[in-house]
Amino acid sequence: MNYFKLLKNKYTLSLEKVSLNLLLFILPTSNKFIIALSQNLDKHIVKYQKEVFSRKSVNDNRAELTNSTESIY
Repeated sequence: MNYFKLLKNKYTLSLEKVSLNLLLFILPTSNKFIIALSQNLDKHIVKYQKEVFSRKSVNDNRAELTNSTESIY
């Protein structure tokens, strides 16, 4: 389930990045719509990075537990 959440966040990020870059060709950077879209993109980036970090820390903890149980036996 977490894998699909990660893919969804990644897809949303790429879609928002492309739309922001395209709109920056047309609209000035001080436009309220551009600012709102940029802030929303920042929120999605933070959400994606937190998800990636939590997955990595869970995998690291699993590897640590596996290595510690192997050294006991």
